[in-house]
Amino acid sequence: MKWLLSLSIAQTALIAMLGLRVVAIDLETDAIAKNVDAARRAAEAGRLSSQTAPSWENASAPSLTAEEARLILREELAALERPAAQAEPPAAPSGPSPEETRRMAANVAGDINYYKGAGAITPTEMEILQTKIAKLPLAERRNALSELARAMTRGEIDGLM
Repeated sequence: MKWLLSLSIAQTALIAMLGLRVVAIDLETDAIAKNVDAARRAAEAGRLSSQTAPSWENASAPSLTAEEARLILREELAALERPAAQAEPPAAPSGPSPEETRRMAANVAGDINYYKGAGAITPTEMEILQTKIAKLPLAERRNALSELARAMTRGEIDGLM
């Protein structure tokens, strides 16, 4: 008996939810119908206004001949090509001088040796070291990163890379 009562209540609730959903769908349908009617009226108004608007043949604007159009295009293209031909090639980015590179590489190598002696490196120190390494040219950067990775793999430096 209790089961029948609980099933009856559940059935009534589901029917009520279904009814609410039907009402919501009906309201959405009405809104869509209003939008369709408004679109039809706008399309008709557009057709009426386009019938009364002057066509291109009737407009009093001066016409442009094909030869005049070609002349204008040639002038514009010539103006565009001139600055491109006169432009200077981009300058190569200037890197640090060789002595500056040696100094930076020696500084990084000294830091790596210091952390080997200390046996550990904090995350903040690692960030600073990686920033210094990033400023090195490619070959020195590879050497420094290789040395750092070897030291960490061997356990000479304890820390996160």
